[in-house]
Amino acid sequence: MIFINRLLFFNKTFLQTLFLLLALSCTYPPIEKKKIYYSNDKIEVFYQSRDILEKLGYEIDIFSPESFALSTKKTQIKKSLRKYDYIIFIKVNDHIELHLAVERNIFNRGSESNIGDSGMIIKQVESYMPKALQNKIFKPLEIEFKKNGYNLVVSR
Repeated sequence: MIFINRLLFFNKTFLQTLFLLLALSCTYPPIEKKKIYYSNDKIEVFYQSRDILEKLGYEIDIFSPESFALSTKKTQIKKSLRKYDYIIFIKVNDHIELHLAVERNIFNRGSESNIGDSGMIIKQVESYMPKALQNKIFKPLEIEFKKNGYNLVVSR
């Protein structure tokens, strides 16, 4: 009987530890895509989207009124020692789609012969990003779109 109690206690402790390790091992969630619904004219919404991005300090790189799509220039955001470059894409259909394209800068520890070389930083395309950084990017956009009367729906 004592053996069975110890075995049950060990199994319970083992499962709890395993669950905790699995929960902590999932480092970052996938990058969210946002959908925003509108009731105004499509071209008006497209130009308002551009104005919102410019108001928040983003530089517009690609602006295509024919396809109702625009993107920003690369912007850098930092989290402790990690640096991320991101671009915001907006596509206006029957709703507004907000997408992020993210690259993470990784410091390459090369040999001493390439000190100062530009090859010391590797850019890696990311499909996962810390939730805090996603919020840092998306929250100001959400606030501005809500101020203009748009309805936000989160999708992944």
